[in-house]
Amino acid sequence: MQNTNKGQAAIEFLVTYGWAIMGAIIVIGALSYFGIFNTQRYVNDICYFGDQFTCEDYVAYQNGSVGLQLRNNFGVEIDINSTIIKSNYGTAMCQLNDILPSSTNIQPGTTFNVRCKVSSTAISLNDKLKYKMILTFKRTNSTNLHNQTGDVTITVQKP
Repeated sequence: MQNTNKGQAAIEFLVTYGWAIMGAIIVIGALSYFGIFNTQRYVNDICYFGDQFTCEDYVAYQNGSVGLQLRNNFGVEIDINSTIIKSNYGTAMCQLNDILPSSTNIQPGTTFNVRCKVSSTAISLNDKLKYKMILTFKRTNSTNLHNQTGDVTITVQKP
């Protein structure tokens, strides 16, 4: 008779803690479903190219295209030679005709736009897109090429 009482106490113990563990799993699942554990939503959008180029504006679209507006702070005219974007969606080489107003003779203090397609597939809306952009340029009266690397983290939006 005493053996059955011990067995019943053990089963009651396991059932009680089983319900508590199941309740905790349900709460953690609900919090995860609503995005509480998504750390990307707490990261600020940033665009940094150092002091030589200032990010005036930047955008990333759901169709995989990105756009930057940069200001030439070198104090001399520059010519952009190439632009490469490295992201978690792959590497993209921007065409020189994607640099507006043109890739030649960007005056000091002038802004210019760079538009590229970093992905051929759709990017999730409100996802954070992180990429590095490498601008290869030269001063107008020079033949030496220089690289400037910038880091961009931006929230993806609808086009």
